[in-house]
Amino acid sequence: MKSHAARITSALSILALAACGGAESGGSDGPERAAYLTLMGDDTLAVEWMEFGEGSVNAQALVRGSRTTFADYHLEMSDAGELVAYTANVYEGSPDGPLLRSETFVSDEEGTALVISQNGEDNRRDMTADPGSVPFVDILHWPFEASMRWQMSQGALGEAVQTFTGRGMSFALSENTDGSWALRHPSRGPSTMQIDEMGRIMELDGTGSTRAYDLRRVDFDMLAQDDMRSLFGDRPLGELSGRGQIDDVVAGVSFTGDYGAPVRRGRTIFGELLAYGVWWRTGANAATQFSLDQDIMIDGERIPAGDYSFSSIPEEDGGVLIINTRTGQGGQSYDQDLDQARVQMRRDMLDETVEVFEIRVVPADGGGRIELRWDDTAYWVPFTVAG
Repeated sequence: MKSHAARITSALSILALAACGGAESGGSDGPERAAYLTLMGDDTLAVEWMEFGEGSVNAQALVRGSRTTFADYHLEMSDAGELVAYTANVYEGSPDGPLLRSETFVSDEEGTALVISQNGEDNRRDMTADPGSVPFVDILHWPFEASMRWQMSQGALGEAVQTFTGRGMSFALSENTDGSWALRHPSRGPSTMQIDEMGRIMELDGTGSTRAYDLRRVDFDMLAQDDMRSLFGDRPLGELSGRGQIDDVVAGVSFTGDYGAPVRRGRTIFGELLAYGVWWRTGANAATQFSLDQDIMIDGERIPAGDYSFSSIPEEDGGVLIINTRTGQGGQSYDQDLDQARVQMRRDMLDETVEVFEIRVVPADGGGRIELRWDDTAYWVPFTVAG
């Protein structure tokens, strides 16, 4: 299995071969330059290029999702952390591609706002920005470093990174016992960062969060922009986690449902990406939902017809499937007091590799099986129709 460090090192070895003409890193009198490489499993998810000046940052980013985008950003803050300027331009594929969206911070007689231009229309959104606030840009991390650099200039890191976009979210910031730092997304969980005395992010392990990506800081000229756009400009990853559907009739019982379907992307899942003995939402994004139209029995537990959510605690020898009466919640929300049942899972090793997580209901002797299948593993529980 590949560790966090091994995946990064492997990717850097490949990408460094392409970085044959990058820009210079800047001298002592110029802006400080650096780049981030972000991986999801074995796949390159994003590349960021940053130039930090006195109270300012210019950044560019290539992000591979359902389509590849290229964006440029400019942020300025005063010594007191007040927002002075912010602009963002997002293009399809490359800076020569169609402009998809732009954002501009304005401060005028009407107050402070972001003017968002998209599809030929301008939309003004009133906003406020606390000292040290930065934009939230999904998947990207240069804004967090900009905030932490400012915080360090004030003497020490604080307890949060505040944002002025994305509903003004606050990301809790706390030091771990080993000297690393935890940055916690309000709903996606924590990432672990190595931060130096200037507030620079040297690396980030996001396997504690729902996105589960890895980030490493590298020299600015190691990842040449032209080469990265050539490699990835027309190669989107697709949805990071799509939605799967449950729609099965087994033993006369109709099962329906909806769940997030994350992709393996070269990772070892159980025991590494998903630690044994740790509660798992059992999917991605929103909580896994399922319904059944008849009562069933699982190991002596009666599950009445109705609507439920699934989660689980995988173990090397099986673990627990949790059937909860709460529905419609986010994937990180779980209230044990609302459990309908906790039933013991069995584990089978598969002869195939399942790339995209799936939940399925299949016939079995005397009834059926509810299966969770991913990587080389099927966790399952047996059921019968209740008498």
